[in-house]
Amino acid sequence: MPGPSDDANRAAVSGAASGGEHRPPRHLVLLGLMGAGKTTVGRALAAALGWPLRDSDGDVEARTGRTVRELRDELGVERMHRLEADALVDALGAPGPTIVAAAASAIDVPTCRERLVEPGVACVWLRAHAATLAVRFDSSAHRPAYGTDPARFLARQAARRDPLFRSVASFTVEVDGRSPGEAAAAILAWLASGGKHPRPGEPSVD
Repeated sequence: MPGPSDDANRAAVSGAASGGEHRPPRHLVLLGLMGAGKTTVGRALAAALGWPLRDSDGDVEARTGRTVRELRDELGVERMHRLEADALVDALGAPGPTIVAAAASAIDVPTCRERLVEPGVACVWLRAHAATLAVRFDSSAHRPAYGTDPARFLARQAARRDPLFRSVASFTVEVDGRSPGEAAAAILAWLASGGKHPRPGEPSVD
């Protein structure tokens, strides 16, 4: 449940939306590897700001009637990733403001990266160590299975995708040891500040 500081941040963001000095983004996009907490943090932000949440996995499942795990098994990884990229592009084309929890694979697609740096779009990278992500990865039945060593798989994913996340991120939150509510509070504080710090791609909240 939002506390007093969340209420103050929400009021500051709302003031910006009403024509204050700093205008909030049209779309606030949460990025990160599987297990980073994008959907959970997105729900907390949506509740605090009163903005709708677009979750790429949820959008794909609603459109196809299948979970992403089922899609991977039935259609293959490449087709599943195309659907996830399409879901992100569709969300960014909708009227704002919205919170968007993007599928991890979308960052691999050049068109998605171009859309993520357009005016009115702000990206927040939820960054975590592979060991942290592996624990959460193991506990989720809807995610595709990628072998018997999730930590090793996720470390490889991080080596490839972290530079891409960094290249588009306006703000970064280290989520190791931080609850979803704490991560959301850090993002709300950043929004309320007008997103003035730090420089894009630099670590922001340790």
